[in-house]
Amino acid sequence: MVFQIVINGLIAGLLAALVALGFSLIYSSTRFFHVAHGAIYALASYLFLGWTLIFSSTSVSVGAWFIPVGVLLALALAGVAAVSVEILIYRPLYLRAASPLVIFLSSLGLYIVIVNLIALLFGNETRLLNPHNESPIPLGPVVVTKIQILQAVVSAVTIFIVFVLLKRTSLGRNIRAMSDNPTLVGILGLDPKKIRLLIFFIGSILAALSSLLRGFDVGVNPYVGLPIVLIATVAVIIGGIGSHVGAVISALLLGVTQNLVTGFFSATWKEAVTFVVFILVLMLRRQGLFASKMRLEEQ
Repeated sequence: MVFQIVINGLIAGLLAALVALGFSLIYSSTRFFHVAHGAIYALASYLFLGWTLIFSSTSVSVGAWFIPVGVLLALALAGVAAVSVEILIYRPLYLRAASPLVIFLSSLGLYIVIVNLIALLFGNETRLLNPHNESPIPLGPVVVTKIQILQAVVSAVTIFIVFVLLKRTSLGRNIRAMSDNPTLVGILGLDPKKIRLLIFFIGSILAALSSLLRGFDVGVNPYVGLPIVLIATVAVIIGGIGSHVGAVISALLLGVTQNLVTGFFSATWKEAVTFVVFILVLMLRRQGLFASKMRLEEQ
């Protein structure tokens, strides 16, 4: 039973790690909490759901291309939606030197608007992206489904690719430079606006991918984004602000912890234990578990 709970927790943690990594990239470059990240998370699954509803109302026959094309389209549109938020909402506030609180409240308001629009169009009930039942696959002492294997593999490979991108490419170096010192980026001749757009696009695609992978397993409802963005926020903070690796590892630890609490106690304690861990970490190591000494001195 313990092995089963841990495996389920690691898979849930990998999905949360995708969101946390995207959130960490955006926060490191903007220095405000992008709460609308949760709305983009929910929107991605509903974009795919809309894709399926459009074809179900026509006589067009679908084939093996249907799901991959729908997934790519949902990811692209979710990234475009996030870029539009940056251009239309955040950039004007930033140019007016708005305080982080004003930007945070704007982001929260945007989250509420998008979620309510989704609920208006699709309803409040949980909608399944994959109507077919998944047959369990025994792997030694644990049992998993095909979608869980897909979740684990796709999440792990995507996280690995993002870290390679950040470490080995010029784009990654620009993103890291933007995270470390946005002012210096402009002095060096780079365009901070374009880099911010790329960061929003990449970070939102990570959240959208997590949403789709989860939606194919347990379905989606309009309000699913807020709990996951709270977990991502906690993971970013306890991992250490600016440490993308710390955000991923913290999300994995939170996923396992939440599933252990659910398995041995009750699901009602799942969110509570997350914030207990959050408080304990801040009490014992306020800069986070994986923050470097240099980062602490900068703070």
